[in-house]
Amino acid sequence: FESGNKLVHGQQGEVVGPATGEHQGNGLQMLFAGHKGSLNCSLLRLSREKPPPLPGGHDLGDQLYYTGPNQSFESGDKLVHGQQGEVVGPATGEHQGNGLQMLFAGHKGSLNCSLLRLSREKPPPLPGGHELGDQLYYTGPNQSFESGDKLVHGQQ
Repeated sequence: FESGNKLVHGQQGEVVGPATGEHQGNGLQMLFAGHKGSLNCSLLRLSREKPPPLPGGHDLGDQLYYTGPNQSFESGDKLVHGQQGEVVGPATGEHQGNGLQMLFAGHKGSLNCSLLRLSREKPPPLPGGHELGDQLYYTGPNQSFESGDKLVHGQQ
């Protein structure tokens, strides 16, 4: 937050009143240790019980590597194969229960990532000594696929 406050998954806080603004009627004002003031929190993000362990046996702050293909997002953020990020909580949405919320350097916010695309170990080098983004030429015979895609000898 602009104030310097930071919400951490599993952090315990004290109820200090009803929420105002966007969470009015469905949230609470919470005071967390080390914060400069109280925060509005949705009831969907609060629990009387400590949250369960994170998927995959990971902990907050773990540094993991992204092992999936490069991706670009509408926000302008880019996720790159081999990029290291920090575990900041459990995934929501389609990866809930089998993924983690990850924060990558230079990104505007955290991303949901499947556990299948995360590793404690840096991914091995690509075959042939190639790097992501290398521009290569196809040297095999011409081929056509049911999808309509074609490979043409000499194509880059």
